[in-house]
Amino acid sequence: MAEGYSAIARTVAHIMEADYAGQPECAPCGGAWSWLAALAEAEAAGALDDELFVQGVRRYLAGFQDPGLAFEASAKADFRPTTCGFSVRRHGDALYVTEVREDDRLAPGDAVGLLDGRTPDEHLASLPGNPVNGDDPERQLWDEEVARCMRVLVRHADGAEEDLPVERFPRPGLAASLRPPTIELHEGAGPHGNERAVVIAAHHFADASVLQAMQGRFDDIQRADRVIVDIRDAGEGMIGNAFGLMALFFDREVNLRDLMGQQIVYTRYTERNARLRARQLARLLEISDEAGRAWVQAEIDHVAACAGQGFVKEAELEEDMLFPPAPAGQRTLLLTDVRTSGPAERLAAIARRAAAQGCGKVRSVGRATRGSLDYANLVVAPLDERFSLVYPIAKTEAAHEGRGLRGRGLAPDVHVPFTPEECTRDLVLEQALVEP
Repeated sequence: MAEGYSAIARTVAHIMEADYAGQPECAPCGGAWSWLAALAEAEAAGALDDELFVQGVRRYLAGFQDPGLAFEASAKADFRPTTCGFSVRRHGDALYVTEVREDDRLAPGDAVGLLDGRTPDEHLASLPGNPVNGDDPERQLWDEEVARCMRVLVRHADGAEEDLPVERFPRPGLAASLRPPTIELHEGAGPHGNERAVVIAAHHFADASVLQAMQGRFDDIQRADRVIVDIRDAGEGMIGNAFGLMALFFDREVNLRDLMGQQIVYTRYTERNARLRARQLARLLEISDEAGRAWVQAEIDHVAACAGQGFVKEAELEEDMLFPPAPAGQRTLLLTDVRTSGPAERLAAIARRAAAQGCGKVRSVGRATRGSLDYANLVVAPLDERFSLVYPIAKTEAAHEGRGLRGRGLAPDVHVPFTPEECTRDLVLEQALVEP
């Protein structure tokens, strides 16, 4: 039933205004009013169901350009996530197919020119906000928006055009969607064609599979003239599972805590946020060992003391962890793109800090990262038995002062612009293999 959708949407909008850490800098142009009005109109006309409601809320949240935001549907909601079976990337006035999974009517390199009869720009103009990650075509993320359409006009490689209905395929769960890492050896690399290169492709850091793969190819990595670390589509996971790659980042022994120093964050301790954070910590207290309980209890007491104070300035420190230097003379290159987020983007930030401090040896190639590091400390706000909102309650000092990464990310040392040719050739990797 559609009953209650508008009330839930108003609660989401209120949390985003009153509790979300990304205020005021992340608020989409026009605020929530046009979005709320469109939902209310659809509900009044009986045109909303759980699936359309989830899509509508996710569109609204996408306008904040913060990948930490999520609108979740429980098993009690009549919503089953789907995909259109292919991925696209924008270049000029068209969306080019970069990967085909289930929908074999398309092929990499095909161009999608119209979405439900509209050009990409016309399609965006028809929406209350911009749910494709901003106005920069190279940074736009169109997959979710294409999956919401009914029809697409496709131009195939031979020039033939075809008006196709958008198919719906069940979206795999997180565990099923995680691709294993790969490690490949390339002979004849380098500007003179006389180097041995190892390419480590890490698609996620949800487990220790990257480190395990590296341990299995330890000798190849140690003997390589250059190591290329590909984190272009990595976003899921925890930074601890990415630490193995950092043994390739430094030209001398480095302590991570010394390198990164004290980090200042601003945590938004509204009454709601304090309550949700305390609930998280209480669950953590139940499973902590004796050594950890004192820290968790101190955090619980701190949250209680800060409740209702709004943004509170706090200090955080990185882990106290030593990393050895990489093999002498070995080059390390990092491949990044707009889908590089979460722990992968933290790797890129650490590599950049090391270069600035004079102990790093990483050169990045590709395109700017997602810009996901401004906001952290996620909490889950239940809205009813069907839906919940996930949002961060803390921001970095840079974001607080208007110097954050949102919307721009970390720029690479060597920019390789996207072109349709990349649908069938890995131009970024080709550049990294020969980069002087």
